[in-house]
Amino acid sequence: MRIRSMIVALACLAALLLAPVAAQDATPAALAPADPELCTLNPLTPDDLQRIVGTMATPEPTSTPITGNIVLPDGEELFTSEREELEKDIRRAIACVNTGEPLKALAAYTDAWIAQFLLAQGGLDDELIAGLQVDRNLQPDQYLQIVSFGDAARMSDDRVAIVVVGDDPTDDLDPRPRLFVMAEVRPGRYLIDEVVPIEV
Repeated sequence: MRIRSMIVALACLAALLLAPVAAQDATPAALAPADPELCTLNPLTPDDLQRIVGTMATPEPTSTPITGNIVLPDGEELFTSEREELEKDIRRAIACVNTGEPLKALAAYTDAWIAQFLLAQGGLDDELIAGLQVDRNLQPDQYLQIVSFGDAARMSDDRVAIVVVGDDPTDDLDPRPRLFVMAEVRPGRYLIDEVVPIEV
């Protein structure tokens, strides 16, 4: 049943943000919870999803997983103000996942990413739309957490890449890094366009 599988859909978003990698040498002492109240984005609507599906192009190839150490793509250093806005939008994105509402979580992603997500779910239909409106009612001890932000750079395609170390308290794995690639959809406003996987 696809509605039952949608219980996994938001978990899938969380996994894309914070998937397992090799254990880190040291676990940071303090974690910063991404409180759902920080999610100020309006949830997507079924009409938004239909619009995105209507503009779907040929699927882009998936990112090549990073192996070993994370190396940022060559790019320009960010201004302090740019980095502050970027970090704020990543906190908001993870806070939206922590609401437990898939349509709020998806609002933190670009249309291109959402299109790929919908394709991966087998396409958009009434059952998928219904499933995406199910609230998982996450509890505070289930919230994804941000541990730290690492290096960041603006790439040649004008997207921004930043290393984020996060933790999922529902597993017993150490906090781990992911490479977020963010698109600046308007000045100082970033959406997740890609989360590059890391393999052991």
